[in-house]
Order: sequence, then C-alpha cells, then structure tokens
Amino acid sequence: MQLETDYLVIGSGATGMAFVDTLLAETDSSVVMLDDRAFPGGHWNDAYPFVRLHQPAANYGVHSKALGKNRIDTTGTNAGYCELSSGVEIARYYHELMEDVFVPSGRVQFLPMTRYTKEGDVVSLLSGEKRSVTARKKVVYANYLTTEIPATHRRKFDVDSDVVCAPPNHLPRLATQHEALCVLGAGKTATDSISWLLEHGCYPDRILWVKPRDSWFLNRRGFQMGPEFFEGTIGGLAQSTEIYATAESVRDLEEKFEAAGIWLRVDEDVWPEMFHAAIVTERDIDLLRRVNHVLRSGRVERIERGRLHFASSEVEVPDDTLFVDCTAGALSAYVGVRAPVFQPGEIHLQAVRQYQPCFSAALLAFVEANFPEEEKNGFARPAPNIDSVEDVLLVAADSMLNQASWTQSPEISAWRARTRLDGFGQMIAAADRDDPQQAAILGRLLGNTYPAIENLQRLAAEAGVTPAVVGV
Repeated sequence: MQLETDYLVIGSGATGMAFVDTLLAETDSSVVMLDDRAFPGGHWNDAYPFVRLHQPAANYGVHSKALGKNRIDTTGTNAGYCELSSGVEIARYYHELMEDVFVPSGRVQFLPMTRYTKEGDVVSLLSGEKRSVTARKKVVYANYLTTEIPATHRRKFDVDSDVVCAPPNHLPRLATQHEALCVLGAGKTATDSISWLLEHGCYPDRILWVKPRDSWFLNRRGFQMGPEFFEGTIGGLAQSTEIYATAESVRDLEEKFEAAGIWLRVDEDVWPEMFHAAIVTERDIDLLRRVNHVLRSGRVERIERGRLHFASSEVEVPDDTLFVDCTAGALSAYVGVRAPVFQPGEIHLQAVRQYQPCFSAALLAFVEANFPEEEKNGFARPAPNIDSVEDVLLVAADSMLNQASWTQSPEISAWRARTRLDGFGQMIAAADRDDPQQAAILGRLLGNTYPAIENLQRLAAEAGVTPAVVGV
C-alpha cells in the first residue's frame, strides 16, 4: 500500500509532538507520524517512576494543550516554585493529545511500532509489512537527537551474574531488599535517585555514590514563570548575560556564575568538570550533601559480588549491594554536533534555544510554515547538547543570535507573545516598562546581548571549541 502525505514525521516524542501541533495550527497540511514505540511520548513511556520535569510544566509539551494545573508546589524540595509534572502525567498527556486531538483532526495518521528505512519505506516492527511512503513536502527527523535513558541503554561495564544491577525504574521495588545501595553516575538521574531514597527515609550511610565527574547544576530559581518571579527569572537572565559579556576566562565565568547563585555544585571542595544543564533547587543540593560515601575513581569497568573494578583501582562493597545504574548518557552522543535544521526536502529537529526542546520544535514548525526556504536557517542555529562548560560557550552564543533574529521578525515576535511554550518571552513582553527595577533589568539584558555573543565566541576560540557540522 502506498502512503502519501505532506509531512512524514519520524518520532513522536516531545519534539515531534510540539512540531506537529504547531504545524497543524499554522497550515492545512497532512502528517504521517511514526515511532518505534507503541505509544507517543518518546522516552517518557520508559521513564523511572519518580522522575519529574526539570522545569515548569506550564512551558512544556505543545502549545495547544496545557500541561499541569499552573500551580505552585507547596511540598518537597520544589516548594514555592512552579509545579513539575511527573513522568506518568507527561506520558498520559501525550497519549491523550494523539488520541483526542491529532488523529481526530483527520490530518494526522499515527503508525506506532513502525520504522522508516533508508530506501524511503515504512516497516512494521510487529508484522514486517513494508509500505512505500511519499512525503510531498518534507521528511521531518524528530528522532535526529535520540535520548539514551536508563531503562533501555546498553551498559558500558560488565556485571557478574550474581550481582543485582538495575536501572532506577526498579529502585522502589528493590531498595527495601538490600542493605547497601550504590548509585552509579553523577547526572540528574543519579541525583533524582538519591533524593528519592533520602526523602523516603533511607539513611545516608546506606548510600555509596560513584561519581566519575562532579557536575555543575542550574539553579531552578532562574526558570520560574509568572510576574511574581520576574526578578529571579529575567533578572537572572540579565545577570547571566552580563557574566557572559564580562568573563575573562572559562574559570572566571564559572566562578561568577557560582557567586551569583546561578550555578550550583554539591561538593564545595571539588571543582566540577561536567555540565549537563540539569536543573535543581538549593534544597536539592542540601539533600545531596547528606551523602558522605562518595567514590571518585572514574568510570566503573566491572562489578562483581562485593567489589567494584575501575581502570586503576578496586573497591570493596557489601556483598548484598543493589547497584542503581544511572550511567545512561541522555544526549551525550550529540555533544557539539550541529546539522542544518532545514535541508532540501528534510527538517532535522534540534534545540535552537538552550534547554528548551519543546519551544524549539514548535518555533521551527512556525518558521517552516511562514518563511521562504532561503530564510529559515537564519532563525535556526542549532544549540546542541553540552558536556562541559567549554561546550556552553558556542551554544549560548548561538542561542542569543537566534533570539536576536527572532526579535527582529514581527511574525515570530507575535507568535512568541501568544505561545505558552515561551515563558521567558511572555515575561519580557509583559514587563512593566514604567517600573524602574524591571526597566533596569531589561536594559541590562538588552545592552549585554551582543557583547556577550562576542565574548563567548572569543572564549570558545581560546578554548579550542569548534562546532561539528554534520549531515549537510
């Protein structure tokens, strides 16, 4: 059977769903969406049970359907800040969006458990049935950046058969069956796992934390939406732009961000080498500091009963230890990787603003629908994944260049003013220019943008950071 559609969208995760939602609103195009998984929502279908968003639910998902209840959390380490949706809530959100909005529109056909081949066919992963497909306008690679997650990733270390090593998905079931708990990894998944254990009464001395590298974290204070958070969010953005504009070196940049409370670290005696843009609260940091048993021996190479093996050392652990594998690399395979978003007959969805995949995908759909081909990439410099502070430099510069180009477009400016996915833009648009404090913050933000871009590009050149352009 021959399939024909205007757009073939490969992947129905957060970026694919955000792109299609805006495309439906801006055009009368038809769409075929396909995915390896049985349901839309991407990696949220396989998330560990205690996972939550890093940032407010109010600005995540798709434009047309609100996520969450737009409330302030009153308990836990996020108390006083905008609510963070759970993984279960987000998966349900995407299931309902497909079932209640996309498919009933008559313009979207969803093909679950289906894969696109290099020959231009779609193949059912269940039956093996192959069909040819024609995309009259474009093929959209919403899976261009594939997230590696704990439940499905392939370990890079060996585990003996009598050792219990599991992803955090099984932590609630297994934690009570072991006296000792060893958390492997230093990113957001590891901190989520440790925080969950401590919040549920686990004694800190039961936990061994294996950290190949220490990490910088972003302070959630700077990601709150609503007029009451203007000073912390937009003021923090202005302060960040000033730091980008004035930092004399990478180390100076790190020190200034920490002094401003914008970047946080768990151990004040260890200088971080990693930056994965995980967002936490200061209460989260205080909680994590309760763990005293921390190993910094590099990456684990093998686990046997009662012993951890590293490249140049071995460490004894209790025989009855549960190892929690939090070593999945998320988007680590795409650090610094850039491809043009808009290519002949294709769209490769990528972040075009730091840490904002849903907003980025929706904006790219708006650009696709409303601008001539030769102008599109001018609004869409990729802001790829990061692994270290050095990686931040060009990503931040390109994000700000994009921001400047969007501001100069009346069409994009009007769209940003009405989309719920751009909380930063809405707060800036709603600012009281007659308020001296808010006006001063906006002035600092605007006045430092281009100096920040120039300084970041200089620091990147000095650090030897160059963009890796692929897929041209």
